[in-house]
Amino acid sequence: MAGAPPGRRSEPVEYNTRDLIIYALGIGSRDLRYVYEKDPNFAAFPTFPVALYYKGSSYDVLPFPSPILEAFPVPAVSGVKVWLDAGITIERCRPLPAGGRFTLEGGVASLQPKGKGALMEKLYDVKDDSGAVYYRMVDVSYLVGAHDIEAFGETLTKPKDVAKAVGSRAPKLRVEEKMEAGIASIYRLSGDYNPLHVDPGYAKTAGYDHPIVHGKCALKKSTLGHAARMLMDGLAGGDQRRFKSLQLRYAAPVLAGQTLILEAWEAPDAPEEPLGPRVGCGVGCEGAGMEAVTRARGCKTWEIGW
Repeated sequence: MAGAPPGRRSEPVEYNTRDLIIYALGIGSRDLRYVYEKDPNFAAFPTFPVALYYKGSSYDVLPFPSPILEAFPVPAVSGVKVWLDAGITIERCRPLPAGGRFTLEGGVASLQPKGKGALMEKLYDVKDDSGAVYYRMVDVSYLVGAHDIEAFGETLTKPKDVAKAVGSRAPKLRVEEKMEAGIASIYRLSGDYNPLHVDPGYAKTAGYDHPIVHGKCALKKSTLGHAARMLMDGLAGGDQRRFKSLQLRYAAPVLAGQTLILEAWEAPDAPEEPLGPRVGCGVGCEGAGMEAVTRARGCKTWEIGW
C-alpha cells in the first residue's frame, strides 16, 4: 500500500560553463554555440536542466542513485520489481545563464495505477534566489509490479494517439543520425552515473546484452538531448532561443551504434499558441519507437507521429 504523497522540498543545484559544454558533447552536439565558451552566441542547451536532478551541486563523480535523487522522498509502494523511466516534460520559462546557483524544488505530484504497475510523476521547478522559475520539469516513472495503490494527484502528462494523428501522411521532416560509440561515457559526466550505461556485466544482470544509452541523452535521459538537438537543427537552425518545451514518452532502450530516426509531420489545422506554434515528431531507433510533442518559437505547426 502506498502512503500519502511526501510533499515538496528544495535542494541546491549549481553548474558552470564547463558543465554546459560537457552536457552538449554528451548529446552529440558539435555546434560551437553550445561547445565553445568564446562563441558570441554561447548558451546552455535547452534540455541541460535535466542533468541538475542527478548532478545536484557536485562537481565530482557520484554514486548512483546520487545524493540529490535520494534527497527527494517517494512514497512506499508494494510489489515494485523495477523502476523504469517512462517519460519527461521539460518547459523553459527563462533562459539559463552560463553558470550559477539555483534551487531545485519539487517532489512526487501523482501516483496512479496503470496496467500491471503504477505511474509516478515527479514535478520539479528550477528557481533562483528570488523565487523566479527558470524551468519546470515532470519526470515520469513506471513502477513494474506495483499493486494495492493508494492513488493521489492528477496525472500531469497525457498520452496521445500517434497512429491517429499521423494517418497515412508522409513526414515533412526526416533526419537520421547514428549514435556514437562511447557517447554514454561522455553523457554520464553530467551526473547520471548509473552503471547500466557503461558496465557490460551490470547491463547483463539488468537483462540487457549491452549497456544502453541514457534515456535523457537520446530518447530517455541523453536520448532526450539527441532528439531535442535533431529537432532544433531541423526546424529552427539550431537556435536555442526558439525552444519552449518538450514532452517525450520513452518506449524502448537505445544502444550506442544504432541509428536514430526522427520524423515530423505538419498539422496546419492545429491552433497557434501564445509562445509559438506546436511542433510534433516521432523518434525511433532501428525498431525502437518513441513519441514526442514539442513547441518551438517561430516554427510551423506540426503533429505528433512515429
